[in-house]
Amino acid sequence: MKRIILLLFSVIVAASAFSQKGKVTIASTMIDNGDLATAQERINEALANETTKTWPKTYIVAAKLATAQYKQGAGVERIIDAADYYFQAAELDQKGNAKGKGIGKFAKELKLALTFFMPDFQNAGIDAFNEENFDKAATIFEKAILINKLPLYEGDKLPEDSVFIYYTALASFNAKSYEKAEQYFNKSIDLNFQGGDAILLLNEIYKETGADEKIVPNLKRGVELYPDDQRQIIALINYYLESEQSDDALTYLDALIENNPTDGNYFYVRGFLYDKKKEYEKAEADYTKAVELRPDFFDATLNLGYLYYNIGVDKFNAANELRDMREFDKARDNAEEYFRKALPFVEKAHELKPEDPYAMETLKTLYYRFNMNDKYDEIDAKLKSLSQE
Repeated sequence: MKRIILLLFSVIVAASAFSQKGKVTIASTMIDNGDLATAQERINEALANETTKTWPKTYIVAAKLATAQYKQGAGVERIIDAADYYFQAAELDQKGNAKGKGIGKFAKELKLALTFFMPDFQNAGIDAFNEENFDKAATIFEKAILINKLPLYEGDKLPEDSVFIYYTALASFNAKSYEKAEQYFNKSIDLNFQGGDAILLLNEIYKETGADEKIVPNLKRGVELYPDDQRQIIALINYYLESEQSDDALTYLDALIENNPTDGNYFYVRGFLYDKKKEYEKAEADYTKAVELRPDFFDATLNLGYLYYNIGVDKFNAANELRDMREFDKARDNAEEYFRKALPFVEKAHELKPEDPYAMETLKTLYYRFNMNDKYDEIDAKLKSLSQE
């Protein structure tokens, strides 16, 4: 009699388990029929039941339901939920049943489900990014990467998803999740995908977060890895300029000019640095070259005029220290030569930018020095008019 009772109890338990699993099957059918509300009721019951809440199939169907709800406008969170259900299904499938048997039983079904899911999931991330919902986009892109690393794909030896690694970084950067952005930008560089952009965006992260010690090593890495990408060396030079490390900037400017001998901008910047260091002959040569390459280059033209003017001032001040009148006259005449050399360049700068007050002020001083009264009056009137606007 005991055996009959035990057997009957076993049948009842089995029937109960079948009944619970049947709810998952019903939920799947309801999804296919478009009855998502009923499907949600059945999945909720299955997720709460001791038998089915550890069954991988429950989470596969829950994921399909969440995806369908997303497609009907339920919000991006639902497709993220779907990904999490797939992760749970894969984790449970690796554990097997209570006795550790049946490991990997649902691997094929999971793979098939994920084959249909991934395009929807990735597109959801792209849509979130385009809508500037960067936090959600980063979450989706990162989960897309992690799905491809599930144990069920181990034998497939899938390559690193360099596209979504980069876009995880980019979305995280825009979401100001700088730690995650740094992690994934570095992965992008390792994979040589959009590495030049990644270097420059890392530079922005380090400036934003105050990680100054990382800036130079990162930019030097960019110069080394991407020698044909001029943005790298320019960014490094700009950093040295901003931090007033002129000698380091000059080192890289020399290399930049060697590879770009027809770009007047680089000669101008190097001339400016030599000017600051009072290496006037080198500054004059670079400013002159910049103007030669770009006759309409206002800054280089004006700075060449300023260079001659400042040399003239220095020489005039030095002349005033001399006691011998013949030496004084000679030194003063030499200073005047530099003032005269400055004049045509300042005038040219004024032609290029007629409203620039700095060029006009310098011209006014030079016209006064050379007793060019008509031109002095004209430029003085312009300056007064400009100050009244």
